[in-house]
Amino acid sequence: MSNFKKPEMIRILNSLSIDMVHIKKGSFMMGEGENQKKVTIENDFEIGKYPVTVAEYMHFVKDVKKHYPKWLEEGSEYHIETGTNNHYKKMKNLQNPNAPIVGISWHDATAYCQWLSEKRKENFRLPTEKEWEYAAHAGTTTEWSYGDDEKKLGDYAWYDENSYDLGEEHENYGVQEVGQKKPNPWGLYDMYGNVWEWGEEWTDGFKDTKVLRGGSWYLNVTHRFNDRSWHNADDRSRYYGFRLLRTVE
Repeated sequence: MSNFKKPEMIRILNSLSIDMVHIKKGSFMMGEGENQKKVTIENDFEIGKYPVTVAEYMHFVKDVKKHYPKWLEEGSEYHIETGTNNHYKKMKNLQNPNAPIVGISWHDATAYCQWLSEKRKENFRLPTEKEWEYAAHAGTTTEWSYGDDEKKLGDYAWYDENSYDLGEEHENYGVQEVGQKKPNPWGLYDMYGNVWEWGEEWTDGFKDTKVLRGGSWYLNVTHRFNDRSWHNADDRSRYYGFRLLRTVE
């Protein structure tokens, strides 16, 4: 575990400060194999250095008194104190302020973006698929942004081998604090694993669904940043979180 480190900025519950990384516009090959195509990002943007954390999200919830994560929703069978289902209770870092928020829908994530935009007088939203994958590639053309050696994935990601497969009693079962693994070449953490991240657009051909990118703590080594999932915008899961994007002039 010598490769672990604490996040560069400890999240503070009453802070609206968000760590963002400036990404310059450019082109890249999106997708893989025969489905690859050249995509151009026409404007610079800023994207969250980490997924949105419990502390950051709960500041929003306490302010608006709604959009509670599934594990804190009154009357939910998944409530970590009063619920009958221990689906979330099994997760060791669920309430860690520096862990990524989970159990939130696309609508919840979008509401947070709108709330933060009003508070900061800036334009926050979820990344599009093109923006997310461009940031994940970080100017590289290898299997992962760090290279092609899957044996090194554990240095960069929380996935089944170092979280899910260890079992429910292990301290690493579930989501982990953001920023403990190595960043990609553009300084972004947790782009692989930890949590699936909601994207901005509706999914072509699937009614009422939104794309998720990045994989999560239960997926295996075969899942790379080109993988995608999609679910109903109302779905909430212990595998779903999100990352902010801020548009810039």
